[in-house]
Amino acid sequence: MASISSYRERLYVLGRFPRKDGADGVKQSRIATGLTDTPANRKVVEKQVKKINAQLKNGTFDWAEWETRTAAHGTTWRQAISKLHHQKCVLGTVKDSTWNENYMGSLKLLPPGELVTTESIEKALSKWERGTYTYKKVTGLLKSIAVLCEVKFPEMPVPTYTKKAVAVRDVPTDQEIVDWVLSAEQPYRWFWGMAATYGLRPHEIEVAEMIQKDYLQVPEQTKTGFRTVIPVRREWVELFGLREKQERAIEHRNDERSDAVSQMLTKARLRMKIKWTSYTLRHAYAGRLWLEGGSKLDIFTAAKLMGHSMKEHVETYRAFIDPNQVAAVAEAALDANKLAALTQIQEAVTSSPQ
Repeated sequence: MASISSYRERLYVLGRFPRKDGADGVKQSRIATGLTDTPANRKVVEKQVKKINAQLKNGTFDWAEWETRTAAHGTTWRQAISKLHHQKCVLGTVKDSTWNENYMGSLKLLPPGELVTTESIEKALSKWERGTYTYKKVTGLLKSIAVLCEVKFPEMPVPTYTKKAVAVRDVPTDQEIVDWVLSAEQPYRWFWGMAATYGLRPHEIEVAEMIQKDYLQVPEQTKTGFRTVIPVRREWVELFGLREKQERAIEHRNDERSDAVSQMLTKARLRMKIKWTSYTLRHAYAGRLWLEGGSKLDIFTAAKLMGHSMKEHVETYRAFIDPNQVAAVAEAALDANKLAALTQIQEAVTSSPQ
């Protein structure tokens, strides 16, 4: 049966209720009343508990009714998440597939019928360590929810997560990549060959279009938008048969998931007992880019080819980037400017009347 519960001077109804997802059985849950713990409010909640117990006894309890009641005193998590979805997906640029895969995995852990308060936000964030990516992601989401619900965001430790740089030892060599790709049957050979030769993310492979000189154009609707990519190693285009596009089998097509290609390749990789993930082919491309580009390759160009910001590229691939290369590029640029300035002075002297 249900009873009154108090937490941080707020009143709740605690009890074993039917499951919110409609599954059989009951589960220990609590209903936020939105009321502070005062004698007058306790009398109000006592009447609610009496009604709830009657509904539980005759089997007429309905979560929707009580979540609507609590909403009169504020915004429930279910309503807040709906508002956030509207802001990011309907009004914003976030795709529903990204919302479902990247956001809802964490947001679905929030108690849908409880109110969004400073205390409940603090409690939600406390589930994760501040050094994790999830803590950083959820902090951003809950800050947006706090603004939408006009609730003060609690004083919480700032996220300390930083993306780890790729270690050279964790990336396959060129020969290991060739052995891997050529040992795969189609369409996996083509997909892995594209990832290795052009440094593509799995979801970019099918939508990229080959143009002149075996360049690839990655379209706008991908994660980082439009860019043109070059093959590095160029001979791999022929070796892996990349000009003949391959299609996924019907059982591997799922338009509702942006990671469908990644899932397909993961299953194939595990069957073949390949120790590297498909994403390491992209990392190997970045390493090859810097190895062959040497001091003539600049951070801006490398980042654009990979679809990164310069900051993200340096943080991710600093193990591949020789600091001396960056210094050499900077010095060459300064020398070029000095030479240009000196040339202009000489031309001005030469052309001036004697």
